[in-house]
Amino acid sequence: MTDVMERPGTSARDRGRARVFSGHESFAVRYGWLPKVYEAVMHDPEIFVDDERAILMLGLGKNMVRSIRFWGDAFGVTRTEGRVVRPTGFGRRLLDPDLGADPFLEDIGSLWRLHWQITVHGGLGAWTAAFLSVTDAEVARRRLLELITASSMETRGGVNAGTAAAHLDMLIKTYDASADRSAAVLEDTLGSPFQELDLLRTATPGGVPTIRLNRGCKGGLDWRTLAFALADHWRGTAPGSSALTMRSIMLDRVSPGSVYRLDEATMHGLLERICDHSDRLALRGDGIGGLELVSTKAEGPEELERLAW
Repeated sequence: MTDVMERPGTSARDRGRARVFSGHESFAVRYGWLPKVYEAVMHDPEIFVDDERAILMLGLGKNMVRSIRFWGDAFGVTRTEGRVVRPTGFGRRLLDPDLGADPFLEDIGSLWRLHWQITVHGGLGAWTAAFLSVTDAEVARRRLLELITASSMETRGGVNAGTAAAHLDMLIKTYDASADRSAAVLEDTLGSPFQELDLLRTATPGGVPTIRLNRGCKGGLDWRTLAFALADHWRGTAPGSSALTMRSIMLDRVSPGSVYRLDEATMHGLLERICDHSDRLALRGDGIGGLELVSTKAEGPEELERLAW
């Protein structure tokens, strides 16, 4: 059974599909929020039924309470079922105070896993536009807004320009690692851990607001983190197959290469490290000049998941 949890009501065809364009209450996720919301719903799945109780227990204002609930679901560590919010299998594996791999999110590799979760399974329109639909190294803000609006037409009948812009601003607040941000922006985004990933930077070349997406080697993204994403990718794209092609791993719209913005040399090195730690996985030629990751003695996704944790 996989520990990568999809949001309720979604299916395999919804992987990487934009469905959500609001709900964050204009607050980017902050340091400590995901462990906090996980532990809260672990002890009381009905904590969000009463606003005043949630405010008291979480120590946050009303809008922040709504935001932390949103981010818990978006990152796949909690799941809302009607009035009840519960930890997911992924959330338990990562954040459980007694059994979790990283209860306080001290390892940057955990942030990479969460980035995979929200991009592939969270359904947030700005995330799918920036990390899945855009393949260039930079994209004009105007173009990203067009992509977000277009994706909203496919699932919600469209969102207004203000909603699309606020949603894109939330992506930028969450990830922007630019050194020249204003003091006001820095204060607003202080404590957003995903800036550590250095995936996204803003710039204004020629006066054009632009988002630059960093492709290449990523700090803190180790072979175990890649194994986590590969297990989910294998299940989602080639269930029952004994191999994954390098092309699929690197170039599929919803793939580790796309979500993590890795170059081929870095990907190859990480795949070799995975194979070094398993006698059941190997890199081999695919017969047409490329490479594939082959499972030799077991189901590939299960072996990758074993390695990931």
